[in-house]
Amino acid sequence: MPVIFVAHGSPDLAITPSKGAPFTKWGQQLPAPKAILVISAHWEKTRPVMLSTTDPKELVYDFGGFPQALYEVRYDAPGAKALAERVEAILPRSSVARSGRGLDHGAWTPLVHMYPKADIPVLQVSMPSAEGPKGLFEFGRALAPLRNEGVLIVGSGNITHPMLELRRGLPMVTPQFAQEFDDWAAKAIAARQYDVLMDYASKAPDVRRNHPTPDHYLPLLVTAGVASVADAKPKFRLEEFEYNLFSRRSVEFS
Repeated sequence: MPVIFVAHGSPDLAITPSKGAPFTKWGQQLPAPKAILVISAHWEKTRPVMLSTTDPKELVYDFGGFPQALYEVRYDAPGAKALAERVEAILPRSSVARSGRGLDHGAWTPLVHMYPKADIPVLQVSMPSAEGPKGLFEFGRALAPLRNEGVLIVGSGNITHPMLELRRGLPMVTPQFAQEFDDWAAKAIAARQYDVLMDYASKAPDVRRNHPTPDHYLPLLVTAGVASVADAKPKFRLEEFEYNLFSRRSVEFS
């Protein structure tokens, strides 16, 4: 299976057909997965990493101030019990645990478009951000064997996520600081320079402005770790900005 990084952006992705259309097309072009494993910017935890529930559970609506229709979205995918057992088997036993948590919006907002029938088992695993860029890259490498078992591994975040800029209002055009960061990341991804991506704190332009907190960038490093095991080649599936601030650059490694 390919491994992918999706830019989920604003939660209203789930109810905005124009935003969802590229993901719908992408899902139709991917090989059919047996199960889906998601690493989202919105679930960070130290070890042990946690697995989402494998039983029916309400989605996590971890946001506020959106239309009521967004809080009524359902995504009743089957519980991924077999996948949970495989993750437990390939990670060190003491480093993974179960939880009763449902899927957060980093997982379900793109999936409602990519796999609208919600007929594929989905499991979410928390991101051990405290282990740093290299640790997250290695975490991805540990998950890589799942690709050979029909599992679609999905990192969900954003290559630029300058939330503090919203205080200034939405810009009329993409500002230079965001465009330069997106260009920097695109160049490193295309060249498979994963060491550069991991060293983003010192190598990327305007890091603090693009990422006041790094949570939305870090799933890219997990994805890159997965891709690195078989030296999968990257292809950009979406290249644009949301609100002229948030990069929607999404990548398929295959």
